[in-house]
Amino acid sequence: MSEKQKVLIAGDVEGHFKFLFSKVENINKKNGPFDFLLCVGNFFGVNNVELEPYKNGIKSIPVPTYIIGPNKKSDIVYYPDDNGFEICQNLTYLGKHGLYCASSGLKIAYISGIEKQSDETDAVTFNENDIVAIRNSCLKGQPGFRGVDILLSSPWPEGITNLDPKKPNIKYNGSKLLAWLAVQVRPRYHISAIEGVHYERPPYRNISRNDEGCEIATRFIALAPVANNQKGKWLYALNLTPVDRTRLSELIMRTTDETPNPYSKSLLADSPSSQASGDRQTQFFYDMNSKENGKRSRNSTGPHKRQKQEFDQAKCWFCLSSPEVSKHLVISVGTEVYVALAKGGLVEDHFLVLPITHHQSLSILPENVKDEMKLYKEAISKYYASMDKVAVFFERNYKTSHCQLQSVPVHKNQAGDLREMFEEMAESNNFKIDELPAHSDLQQIAQPGVLYFYVELPSGEKLYHRIKKDFPLQFGREVLASDRILDLNDRADWRDCQMDKEGETELAKKIRKQFAPFDLDN
Repeated sequence: MSEKQKVLIAGDVEGHFKFLFSKVENINKKNGPFDFLLCVGNFFGVNNVELEPYKNGIKSIPVPTYIIGPNKKSDIVYYPDDNGFEICQNLTYLGKHGLYCASSGLKIAYISGIEKQSDETDAVTFNENDIVAIRNSCLKGQPGFRGVDILLSSPWPEGITNLDPKKPNIKYNGSKLLAWLAVQVRPRYHISAIEGVHYERPPYRNISRNDEGCEIATRFIALAPVANNQKGKWLYALNLTPVDRTRLSELIMRTTDETPNPYSKSLLADSPSSQASGDRQTQFFYDMNSKENGKRSRNSTGPHKRQKQEFDQAKCWFCLSSPEVSKHLVISVGTEVYVALAKGGLVEDHFLVLPITHHQSLSILPENVKDEMKLYKEAISKYYASMDKVAVFFERNYKTSHCQLQSVPVHKNQAGDLREMFEEMAESNNFKIDELPAHSDLQQIAQPGVLYFYVELPSGEKLYHRIKKDFPLQFGREVLASDRILDLNDRADWRDCQMDKEGETELAKKIRKQFAPFDLDN
């Protein structure tokens, strides 16, 4: 994969799907391939009939497309799940807010809706908790945080036209919370819409916390609606090397049109409310578990709607830095990935292969994490081979919070029965499991927000089921525990296989010694 990512960004689509995707298809053929199409503003319109051929599979969307929204109550009906979901093939709603990390390393922060103007919170507004949660997602586990590549928001940030030498006479509804977020996450590109005009601000240097002057520059771009009569620019193309893979010297290089920062330095405060009240708390960089921050978050939620809780990495059972991790089960630790014994394992050397920092699933792992996971899979396969066994790797991205690739050895003589058993047991559970096309990748099939079960067989075959409703949580174990494979039906549920900590520690010590000759260090 090329380090550079080619990205298209569109303004308010407002139901003009045929026009948008036809234009994108032509551009993709001439200047592509593009990795993403990102849409800000109002994606749906008064009439959305043009989307039906794409949802029915009659037409195809040419580029993986990600949207945010809604911004008005009439559009809520099109967004049944604010956690994000796949609308149709190549069209995904990212969710209410968050940080999407592409496999290339590209980091896209996003917020849906408009800033709330009253105490009531609904599906089309965001509040301080949402904004702080995005900032926390971007900074957690990033002591050398440089910034994000792209920030997507429908509204403009308040004050963005300040200090623009062109002095544009544009009236817009600016968001104070978005101004704070832009200062905090330092996007290289901040993209907005919904004001009906195209505006590009000259780049500004981000505010430095320590006056070292090493911060990156931001370019703010507001896009006009798709197919607007005024012929305002509604489509923008970027060619970006991810911020964490770009030399710092390139990021801080100044341009001739650079202007001073339009925002106040007070926006460096730990929260929007503390900067407004002068409450200067401990900087987030040094106190990520501030009790005061926790109290403020709980008290500002309000009684009207339960807020989506941002995942706390410190409480994750599988983030290696968390005190919740059962470190006595760890077998090997790499740079990006570690291997541990599964708690209540199906067999003694039932492994979990996990990213060290927090990633939800295999389908959204950054390239460097995915590469090291591949090395560990090869090492585990060699370890099993030394015992005339082969590896079955599977992942259930459903009712889990941290990526867990499970690895179970079966005797090589049972390998030929594996696919048939997965298919038979899927059918008995009233769903179908399909083989992924040859040379395809899970990340091409499972877009962000998609729930799935995935298995890699020793034959090289990859089986996949997209979970749409309920799914048997022990499915992978049940298949392998069946009579035809391991004949361990009484161990299908991990809770029936738990050991005390002393027993787990002794087992891990034994497996660690056996695995050592195959470890990545050797």
